[in-house]
Amino acid sequence: MFLLDKHRGLPAYVPGDHEEGGGFIRLNTNESPYPPSPGVAAAVEREIGKLNYYNDPDCTALREALARRYGVAPSQVIAANGSDEILYFAFMAFSDGEHPIALPDITYGYYDLFAASLGIPLEKIPLKADFTLDYRDYCGVGKTIVFPNPNAPTGYAIPLEQIAEIARTNPDNVVIIDEAYVDFGAESALSLIGQHENLLIVRTFSKSRSMAGARIGFAMGSEALISDLETIRNSVNLYSVSRMAQAAGVAAIREDDYYMANCRRIIEAREFTTRMLRDQGFEVLDSLGNFVFAKPSAMSAAALKFQLRERGILVRHWDKDRIRDYLRITIGTMQEMQALDAAIEMIFGRA
Repeated sequence: MFLLDKHRGLPAYVPGDHEEGGGFIRLNTNESPYPPSPGVAAAVEREIGKLNYYNDPDCTALREALARRYGVAPSQVIAANGSDEILYFAFMAFSDGEHPIALPDITYGYYDLFAASLGIPLEKIPLKADFTLDYRDYCGVGKTIVFPNPNAPTGYAIPLEQIAEIARTNPDNVVIIDEAYVDFGAESALSLIGQHENLLIVRTFSKSRSMAGARIGFAMGSEALISDLETIRNSVNLYSVSRMAQAAGVAAIREDDYYMANCRRIIEAREFTTRMLRDQGFEVLDSLGNFVFAKPSAMSAAALKFQLRERGILVRHWDKDRIRDYLRITIGTMQEMQALDAAIEMIFGRA
């Protein structure tokens, strides 16, 4: 009853069904099916006895570990409470009512919510009929630009030379590339930040590093761009990365080979799932994420989602124009994807 009128119409993010336990196979939230590496749990446990002390507000050890891993200076890295917080800071820093944002019409849903809460106008640029992004639509638009690469929920990515051209033709605007899924087969645009001061690369530990529940995000860019984001962070949420999360992040970087091996396993399972679904009559986009975007032919996507849930398998569906005929299916272990195959065979009456 006390909420300001300007906030009453704010949209809310609708997450995927959150069912832990109960025998559900969770193919609906793009989490990793693999647990964190052994060193992460040990690192978190060491911090529990220090919870009476504030965490390092500068995330020094984590930023230094990330800088070593990606070959940049610590001053070119910022860490925050998940990549969503980084993105929100970026929207606050670089856009407002007079500085709109250009983005695809089909993409990560939180961008809409951030813009709505901050009063930022959006120019939604339609993806092509085949769901690909045409980089020429963004060249010289003169607005802040944001999109995932690979995009979500389609899984399509554009090459580096196209990202470079978008940044080059918008020199007075920040270009935000959300690389949440880049470790599953796409090429990172990190190599471009030395040539384009306006390019911001946003990453997360939630997908390829098995820590969706830890809430660790980071971004890399020019020192000037990161300094701008630090200005926002220091005024909004200085201590947002917990002591345990920082320790977990450092340990995960130290054990990076474990996570990259898991990415290769997920890619293998994705290739299996793509072939399997196509054999079952689905239209499946060529994804470079840890998910596939698939259109069933034997029944509606909404009906299939329900039928799969009845058999203990959760997938994601949006009742929205252009994509209501599709399901986004997270890639789990090979055993889980084989279980999906068996369930679809049974639903379609082929088993």
